[in-house]
Amino acid sequence: MTGWMRDPRDRRGRSVSFGPAFGGGRRPSSPPRGGFAEMLLERRGLVAGLLVIAFFVVVAIGSSGQEVTEDEQLGLTGVVQAAMIQAGLPSVEVQVEDWTVILYGRVASPELKEAATRVAQAQAEVIGVDNRLMVPEPEVEEDDEPEVPDLPAAQADLLLQARLSAAAAHSPIRFSSGGDRITEESVPTLDLIAGFLAMNPTVSVQIIGHTDSDGEAGANLELSTIRAEAVRTQLVARGAEPERLTTLGLGETDPISDNLTKEGKGRNRRIEFLVIPEGQTGLTRPSISLAEEIGGEPVEADPVDDTPIPTTIPSG
Repeated sequence: MTGWMRDPRDRRGRSVSFGPAFGGGRRPSSPPRGGFAEMLLERRGLVAGLLVIAFFVVVAIGSSGQEVTEDEQLGLTGVVQAAMIQAGLPSVEVQVEDWTVILYGRVASPELKEAATRVAQAQAEVIGVDNRLMVPEPEVEEDDEPEVPDLPAAQADLLLQARLSAAAAHSPIRFSSGGDRITEESVPTLDLIAGFLAMNPTVSVQIIGHTDSDGEAGANLELSTIRAEAVRTQLVARGAEPERLTTLGLGETDPISDNLTKEGKGRNRRIEFLVIPEGQTGLTRPSISLAEEIGGEPVEADPVDDTPIPTTIPSG
């Protein structure tokens, strides 16, 4: 019965499989088209394409933002330039880089250069200022000595007198009632007079003392002289040459205010300064009889009181 069955091996000696029904294995199947690897390659290509598109989008946006920033800085340049012209600085050239204003050109003085910086800083959106303005070097004069006006002698003396009177009027030199004690507020004026004498070393000055009308006219005449001497001592202590200073007392003969109030009497107790022109000696002392006549008081042999008049002046 078995004779009809063929040998499972063919003539070439190769094994013939009859399939799983006869104990043979399954035939290997070929992978389907469009498998996982091919799908992965397609996704990688898609991702790469998206990245390229995103790159160009970012570049386009950045380019547009840069154009906007440049336009804004150009606008700021115009604003700052207009501000310079309005501030009277037309020679200043303006450039803006990264919101920093750069100033070029030339101005006449360091003050104008500083003013240009303030004008730029005052504008909105300005972060910083780089001031590169040039300032010309100051011209050095060969003769630094001040020019002295060529005035006639009389006018020159008047000019000196005006300057001396202005210094003395800064705070009039005054005294306590009945003595030669200089008030503390008079000290700065003494310094000014000493400075005037130092700046005009050829000028001679007469120091004239005055009193109020309290007391006897003759005693006031002597007191005014003592007060003038006290001022002279203070000026010499500040460096003035003694031979350039003379003193004179006019007592109560030349009041500048009333002798009825405390304020008026205080103004009358004063010192005046007179420039003595070359070849002259200044004012002369009035006689006691003239002082009594002007004062309108009778002559008395004894002073009003026995209180001694102080002759010292506090230091400083």
